[in-house]
Amino acid sequence: MPFRAEITASAALIFLSLAAPAAAQPYPDPAPQVLAAMEKLAWLKGEWEGEGWRATQSGRENFSVRESVSEELGGLVILARGRGWSVGEDGKEIESHKAFGVLSYDAFAQTYRFDAFVKQGYQTRTQPQVEENGYRWSHPAGPDTQMRYYARLTDTGEWLESGERCVKDACAPFMEMRLKRMGAE
Repeated sequence: MPFRAEITASAALIFLSLAAPAAAQPYPDPAPQVLAAMEKLAWLKGEWEGEGWRATQSGRENFSVRESVSEELGGLVILARGRGWSVGEDGKEIESHKAFGVLSYDAFAQTYRFDAFVKQGYQTRTQPQVEENGYRWSHPAGPDTQMRYYARLTDTGEWLESGERCVKDACAPFMEMRLKRMGAE
């Protein structure tokens, strides 16, 4: 049986010699694919300000808003920081909105990701549908309830974002904001 053991040992060595180069090959760098995907969201970068409205329990509330959007890691990730405020009956400024968002692209899953956090403690992780100069996302908000959002760059260069609350098949708008890039004519 020494002959059979030598064949088995030789076969194992041949297999290992063929497998080693395959294992040693570098894993493809996903950065170029991520950068290409994130280019669709490049319109967001910059400083923005504007106005909007949102539905509250006491009615419609108007607010001013400022968004600061930057790229990180050489454009692999986009960070958005938003702050909204309204003026109370006493004339004092009230911070009504403060949010932080992270937009990214997972090259292996081939999907965008959007993680958003607001000062009230709510957070969402969604997979937005990204298109040229816009994106849509949604998240559950209770039994049979979903919040849907759409942000886009208008033909006039404004950032228009709207939201609707859907209970089963009945949807109603609950917010809209329109921002202009600061420093733009």
